[in-house]
Amino acid sequence: MDNTTFAQECVRLVGGKENVETVTHCFTRLRFRLKDKSKADLAAAKETEGILDALEVGEQTQLIIGPQVNEVFKEVEQIVGAGVADPTPVEDEAADAAEPEKKGFSVGMLLDTVTGIFAPVITAITAGGMVKAALLIMGLFGLPSDSQEYYILNFIADSVFYFLPILLAFSSANKFGCNPYIAGIVGGVLLHPNWTALVNAGEPVSFFSIPVTLYNYSSSVLPIILTILFMSFVERFAEKVSPNVVKAVLQPLLTLGITAPVALIVIGPLGSWIGGIFAAILSFLDTNAPILVPTIVGAVCPLLVFAGMHLAIFPSLQTIQRAAMGYETVCGPGMLASNMAIAGATLGTALRVKNPKNREMSISTGITALCGITEPALYGVVFKFHKPLIAGMIGGAVGGLFAGIMHLKRYAFATPGIPALPTFIGDDPMNIVIAIATVAIAFAVAFIVSFILGVDEDAQAKKA
Repeated sequence: MDNTTFAQECVRLVGGKENVETVTHCFTRLRFRLKDKSKADLAAAKETEGILDALEVGEQTQLIIGPQVNEVFKEVEQIVGAGVADPTPVEDEAADAAEPEKKGFSVGMLLDTVTGIFAPVITAITAGGMVKAALLIMGLFGLPSDSQEYYILNFIADSVFYFLPILLAFSSANKFGCNPYIAGIVGGVLLHPNWTALVNAGEPVSFFSIPVTLYNYSSSVLPIILTILFMSFVERFAEKVSPNVVKAVLQPLLTLGITAPVALIVIGPLGSWIGGIFAAILSFLDTNAPILVPTIVGAVCPLLVFAGMHLAIFPSLQTIQRAAMGYETVCGPGMLASNMAIAGATLGTALRVKNPKNREMSISTGITALCGITEPALYGVVFKFHKPLIAGMIGGAVGGLFAGIMHLKRYAFATPGIPALPTFIGDDPMNIVIAIATVAIAFAVAFIVSFILGVDEDAQAKKA
């Protein structure tokens, strides 16, 4: 079916457009937040052609589509309306404000919140990372690092990370139900050249006799997220106390006038302090147990992707580590091993299956996994036949262990796969060689284990 018909079917399966509160997407999934999750027919969705799987993760109902999800999302947006990504309407804010108290705090809610904040900005982060990777390749082929071309391309690549607080401000505002444009201004306050000048000068600063702690917030994560969470309450307060006749002027004045100084004086330093703790922990692991994180991530990453938790765990931590150390070891090395292991396990399965459709699925999704997009392989082959999952986890663990022993580093962000190998090019020329060896080891181990274990197509056919 075409994308328009398919999108209509997706919306119908989650209870119709009236049941959709918000909808976003990542590389392979439609991520719905529904007013009533019981109206979604996940069983029927799993049997629908074009949907690899359907599941609930925290507060989200997810339909795994595959790499064409962006085109499907555009059609879904036409059906449900662009307003599904807009801030909560004023008349609904009171009800939304009371919702957390009614539901109570849960890990699922926390993961849903973090995912909802980071998922929309992943494409921008990837774009910056791939420009940086292309620049590194140009440098290897002779582009001088002191040339104007290099200088311009470098700040183009770095801009997404420097202005990351503004991007996170916008997505956080959408998640917390407040005005994203005022949130963007607050993010701009933390990055304003005059503030940067104060930070660089290092002289004591006060605001109405209140000491102001000086931090550089470029590339930071937690300060702006905590600030916009605070702003969501300020905005609701300002809406309540502002008379209707001047609400259009007074509400934004109070929101920005209260949020920005509190961000600079209290929340920003608090978020930086918390981020510093995370950075110190990551630095400790990087120095004293470098094999731990890549090995664990290499082994369990398929399970995290299956549960949709990878976007809630990795982006913030890897951004914090990169900002503090200039590289990251939280996600890149382990996910590179895991993705290549899934590719190896899937292509190994292709040699053992007899059904032509299963073989075609294994080959096509295995090639996609080599490019770093593993969901089609996970839902179309790995979790379907079970044994490839064992092979993938073993291969990912072995590849991650090698990456940890060799202290593999990633210098820019992109979905770990063969096209993104340039993100492992850095000061150490051997780092990219280690990355290539990690790819080979993880792929080969998973391929061999998958071929040895084989698959039971008859059992799967009976189950279906």
